[in-house]
Amino acid sequence: MPKYDRVNWVTMSKTIHAIALASIMVLSIMTFDWPAGSSYAANAFSDKDEKPKQFKTGNDGFHGKRNSCPSQSFLADPHSNVAKQVLDISYLVQNDEDSGVGSYWALDHLNEHLKVWKLADGSFYAIKKFDGIFTTPQGALDPGTGTRVQNESSFGDITGGYVAVLNGTFAPGTNPVNGNIGIFNYGGTTSDILLGASNINGAPHPYDWTMAYFSTQSGFTETHWGWSYTLDPEFQSNTSVNQWCNYDNIDGGNSGDIRS
Repeated sequence: MPKYDRVNWVTMSKTIHAIALASIMVLSIMTFDWPAGSSYAANAFSDKDEKPKQFKTGNDGFHGKRNSCPSQSFLADPHSNVAKQVLDISYLVQNDEDSGVGSYWALDHLNEHLKVWKLADGSFYAIKKFDGIFTTPQGALDPGTGTRVQNESSFGDITGGYVAVLNGTFAPGTNPVNGNIGIFNYGGTTSDILLGASNINGAPHPYDWTMAYFSTQSGFTETHWGWSYTLDPEFQSNTSVNQWCNYDNIDGGNSGDIRS
């Protein structure tokens, strides 16, 4: 094959991925109508951000270009024969602003799967699993340090979730307790991400499932959590850092980064 064919193929590949990324970014700034299914929890919005705010720790240092995130085996059903499952739902999330160390850095588009059990002592045990993609615009700060700027717009994969315990009164009302409940647009924008450290609020319309399914609730504590982010291979290079491991300290701590 002539050498110029190789160059043209690489250029074409970059163009295809650029078009795909542009399509994702367009989706990130569009306004979506709520589907019928999402009306079940129309009043379940709050300023609550399910992902814990990040702080620099001794585990933040990372000197390699590749990494392997810790296990997510903590995303397991409760180890109790008397636990009674009360909730098993899934939904799609669009335009969730993702917090790193120091600032929000990406927009997430996610499939989320939530299961809740009532335990023998009357408390509730929840598992929330996330699977989707992140998009980070050129000029955004990196998640691992919050000090370096992304050289180009890029995207990649997210997997992870959390385990939580809470107390309260389970009261789903007319909300479905199993199956897919629809699509939720959190309203995050690229321009908001590019505000960097001055953006302290995140997406304006997060969905709070505890408000949708509990008439009263208290003591919500994420006992385990962790997310793995992997930069799409098209954007990996000799100067990129390709994986961000964003975990609670007891589950492995933070390591790596996403830097294009």
